[in-house]
Amino acid sequence: MENSKIYWKHAIEMLQKGEKVLQEIDFNNEQVHVKEVSLLNKNSIRVPENLIFYDDDNIDCSDIPEITDDDINTGKIQWINVDEFPIDKEIRNWIVNQNIKLNELLPYLLNNFYKTIKFSQKNAAL
Repeated sequence: MENSKIYWKHAIEMLQKGEKVLQEIDFNNEQVHVKEVSLLNKNSIRVPENLIFYDDDNIDCSDIPEITDDDINTGKIQWINVDEFPIDKEIRNWIVNQNIKLNELLPYLLNNFYKTIKFSQKNAAL
């Protein structure tokens, strides 16, 4: 029996009723609100990024504290965007799928890289 597709809004209704969705989802190239994307993601249904709709004007950010220069200067907050690194698609997908936090990993890797370089310079026979 062929696994049929179901319309994404029908999948939302099913999930809200507590039903499982096992079929492939047909997004019909329509925008999906980020709240509905969240429900789909919680149920292992991935929405293509280009179809996710963020209603920026209606997002309540009142409980998020302001970012200060001190937060950035002390390293409390670091801006790292995967798109800024020239890495191939397979590695990029691996980073995303493994939920690797680059802002935590990169300082560790750089520290070890620095120590390795210093060690090899000190111990290399020139």
